[in-house]
Amino acid sequence: MSKFTFVCQEESMPFVHSIQSKRTVEFNAETLDDILKEFEMFLRGAGFHFDGQLDIVNDEYEEEWKLEEFETPQGDWASVVNSMMNPPKFRAGDLTGKNA
Repeated sequence: MSKFTFVCQEESMPFVHSIQSKRTVEFNAETLDDILKEFEMFLRGAGFHFDGQLDIVNDEYEEEWKLEEFETPQGDWASVVNSMMNPPKFRAGDLTGKNA
């Protein structure tokens, strides 16, 4: 089991009597998960506010989507391009339900 110590020391504004705040957290831990939980609580106690939790992330993994093979969709691409280049023309009656 290892002993850990986290210290947060804050000083007041310059040119004011030296008022300092010091927070110290000491704990024993055996696992990295225990250390992360204690450090997260320490950060929150020191005034840091964040959504979520601390975690160790493996930055050497290859994203799954790069490993998968995808089939290219098949279709009449000429008609898709044509419809995009020449959209249908609407009349006012098409929108109101009345013939203009």
